[in-house]
Amino acid sequence: MRFFRAMLCLLGVAACRPGDARPTPIDTTPTAAAAAPIRVVDSVFPMDVMLDRFRKGLTEPSGLRGLATSQDDLVQRLIAALTASDTSAFEPMTLDRAEFAWLYYPTTASAKPPYELPPALAWFQLQEKNRKGAFRVLRELGSHRLGLKGYRCDPKPTIEGENRIWSGCLVTLSRDGERPVALKLFGAIIERGGRFEILSFDNDF
Repeated sequence: MRFFRAMLCLLGVAACRPGDARPTPIDTTPTAAAAAPIRVVDSVFPMDVMLDRFRKGLTEPSGLRGLATSQDDLVQRLIAALTASDTSAFEPMTLDRAEFAWLYYPTTASAKPPYELPPALAWFQLQEKNRKGAFRVLRELGSHRLGLKGYRCDPKPTIEGENRIWSGCLVTLSRDGERPVALKLFGAIIERGGRFEILSFDNDF
């Protein structure tokens, strides 16, 4: 249970206040999820109004906070975190709410006509996928001896404003000395200003 709550906190689903010893528990029952205000589509408001509301209480970041300075660096950090089952290492590798609100979402197709998906709903959907994806990849590969043999992504990124979105990534690795296989460990990488983070944890598991 502590691991489950910690992962929710790291991936931005739980509300964690500075200084809290433990993340705030989340009621994950279907009734509670259906009643969550973040799922309400409020598209009657202009996008700038919805973005202002979503950004309330967030500090505008100057850039991605992740430490990875290349795709190679990011993939190696991910493999090291999985090998060690180090859940704390996932947080700086993954897009957070402020980065989503200020750096990523405004230039996505989802924010523009004819979609104009409310940012709160888009964030909720992304976090739900990332939470499930991170749990699954940790369940399958966490604490195993992993050997990184290589990786590849689509040769051309999707350009969205100052962001480059790298998709179609497959990582070739061996597990506990077994024959190497190519696996989809994550769905996409976001590159901005020379920094790289995992945008989506959609994976083969």
